[in-house]
Amino acid sequence: MAFQARGLWKTGSILGMGAILLSSGSAVANDEVQELRELVDTLRSEVDVLRAEQGTDWMTEQRSEQIRELVQDVLADADTRASLQGSSALAGYDGGFFIQSSDNKFKLKFNGQIQTRWAFNHRKGDAAEETNAYGFEIRRFKLKFSGHVFDPSWTYKMTIVNTRNAREGGGPNFYSEDAWLQKKFENGIYVKAGQFKAPYLREELVSSSAQLAVERTMVNNAFTYGWTQGLEIGWKNDWLSLQGMYSDGPLALNGQASSAGENSLTGRAQLLLAGDWKMFNSLSGYGNSDFGAMLGAAVQWYNFDNPANSFEYGNVDGRNNIGFTVDASVGGKGWTAFSYFVWGAGRNNDVVFDTTKINSWGWVVQGGIMPWEDIELFSRYELGNIEDYRGSLDLPGQTGHNSTLTLGANWWPTGTKNIKISADVGYAFSNLANGPGANNDPNNPNRNPGSADWVSSGTGWQSDYSNNSGQILIRAQMQLLF
Repeated sequence: MAFQARGLWKTGSILGMGAILLSSGSAVANDEVQELRELVDTLRSEVDVLRAEQGTDWMTEQRSEQIRELVQDVLADADTRASLQGSSALAGYDGGFFIQSSDNKFKLKFNGQIQTRWAFNHRKGDAAEETNAYGFEIRRFKLKFSGHVFDPSWTYKMTIVNTRNAREGGGPNFYSEDAWLQKKFENGIYVKAGQFKAPYLREELVSSSAQLAVERTMVNNAFTYGWTQGLEIGWKNDWLSLQGMYSDGPLALNGQASSAGENSLTGRAQLLLAGDWKMFNSLSGYGNSDFGAMLGAAVQWYNFDNPANSFEYGNVDGRNNIGFTVDASVGGKGWTAFSYFVWGAGRNNDVVFDTTKINSWGWVVQGGIMPWEDIELFSRYELGNIEDYRGSLDLPGQTGHNSTLTLGANWWPTGTKNIKISADVGYAFSNLANGPGANNDPNNPNRNPGSADWVSSGTGWQSDYSNNSGQILIRAQMQLLF
């Protein structure tokens, strides 16, 4: 700026001198006057350029100052907002939508599951009995919230699900399944409290979204503990996991304290022979890349303190039960196989029967193969029996047996686990009974009849009429996960 000012002053002096000389044109030759005029014109052009440059620099400096002030204002506003809102948060999708604090002390993850199902059931019967039943249902609708608080070692999960058949008096429209808090220690031990699945049958412990067939087996329906309330202690490393739980007993979800006076213990051990633990979160072969193998075993016991209380579990309506299960799982790229055996002995509280303890067992074997990248074909056979369960003299076909074959297929149309379409067809070779046997009469036999618990509305299987067999079940389902 100083240099430009000096240039303007010098130029102005020259112009002034030129003007004086022009005013005394009589003393100067014409050729000299012409040279001076040309010089004046040249100097005027230079002055115009210098003035333009000076104005441009001024405008540039003024604009720069305004920009600096604007940036400072924006930064100050951002600091103010940050101080009001706390630390910044992270959000996105990673196996579910999540919100997480920048320091990773708090995390909330949101998942959902929808299973829309159509089912057709055919049973043999006479003209007065309804032999066909079919229709649509929302088999499962779940909203899941999980994450950690304070640090990743404190985890939690809450699951809200729909109630089917509310129109038929099924209770409230929604209820809770998972509702628990867990603390994991550095040595691999964890403590878990609240409502969750007891560590017993592997078929039940695998999510309903990751089953091989459209629905779990009737064997699982009879022997599962499902969701219950209690306290669990466990430990896990790279090849072994151990779990033990004290709870309110099988299917004791959303109950009140001291409502039944029931004590229950369950324990489970799993040995990983090959692969990784994550591989066995599913009973399907979809997504398998390497070979994996796992063995599992579990025990269960429950007892009602009040002899007047009883519960239908393991095909016995009784007040206590003890049992065990063993299972094996293997799989590789494009294939999977799984089998388990379960046994239980329950004591009926009705003293009119000479034999009050009834044994019941079940066995399941299933496998799947993927001939195409996103299509899986599978088969499953289940077998079960209830000791001394039989029909009356005119209904000898009611034996308490369960012998059922299921064939089907899975398809992932988007090439991801988010959308899955499944269909299967099942055939029951035996008579499917439900409830106490037809010999539930002290004047008929002298043995406890047990209480068949194979069928349920959740699986789609129904009790056969009289001593008929050959029930057929067709199911088709579309599943959405997010």
